[in-house]
Amino acid sequence: MTITVPFKQVDVFTSKHFKGNPVAVVNFLDVEEDSIAHATLQSIANWTNLSETTFLFKATDPSCDYKLRIFTPMCELPFAGHPTVGSCQAYLEFSGRGAVRNLYQQCGVGTVELIIDGKTIFFKGPKAKAADISSTEIRNYEGCLSAGFSQKPMLLDVGPKWVVGLMQDAKSCYDLEPDFSKLKALTTKYGATGLIVAGKYSGEDKYEMRAFAPGEGVAEDPVCGSGSLALAMYLQELNSYGASYEFEISQGGRVHRDGKVSANIEHRDGEVEYFIGGEAITLVNGEISV
Repeated sequence: MTITVPFKQVDVFTSKHFKGNPVAVVNFLDVEEDSIAHATLQSIANWTNLSETTFLFKATDPSCDYKLRIFTPMCELPFAGHPTVGSCQAYLEFSGRGAVRNLYQQCGVGTVELIIDGKTIFFKGPKAKAADISSTEIRNYEGCLSAGFSQKPMLLDVGPKWVVGLMQDAKSCYDLEPDFSKLKALTTKYGATGLIVAGKYSGEDKYEMRAFAPGEGVAEDPVCGSGSLALAMYLQELNSYGASYEFEISQGGRVHRDGKVSANIEHRDGEVEYFIGGEAITLVNGEISV
């Protein structure tokens, strides 16, 4: 039996139309999750051909407002950043809920807290793991970039597994010309989602960031939320901040986007928490038949 459900396409981490990272969001809040086959969800994600397509379902955890399932054109993900922000915006519109401060998303990594601050939606980063990578891996990644890192890269598992490294400055990051074929083979070999590179703007609490995931079918992600989270965690590992630190991330210029991400590293009661946020604009409203 064919059903027709609401559908949106949301541009994320931007206040300018067509300058962020789009996510397709399908509203299954009134549909039993068990009635929709995994293969159907994967087919829809393959058809939209965006980096991610998400599906809103009723939460099975009573502490959460909704359940989110996140798909690339090839597979399901336990968590991703820009789909979380965009799907929160879609949920607010689908549900008709007014001014709320907090929402809770159920997904593959557990419960993700969302904070709505005016037009900006922040997600609290899930628990993550940081690990060193070998000197051989580092040399191989530098070979793909034809450039050296200014600090030793690390592997950050935030759901997706990102290798994160710093370049000398923002310009050297922006000017990189990666060998995507070699990078695809390398990330596949080492079991990483992709590579995050960033460079700091002189005199500013701001970084230029690029996210490469050719092994996942995305040569360069225009604005990457999970990558921004991985960068924040990497900077904390490098600098051992003893107090809260806020900074901005610019992404997407090389692929004709203008993404803006806010990142907060917060120290509370001896714990470090990470918040990644940005604006989201709904550009497409419609229906999809399943």
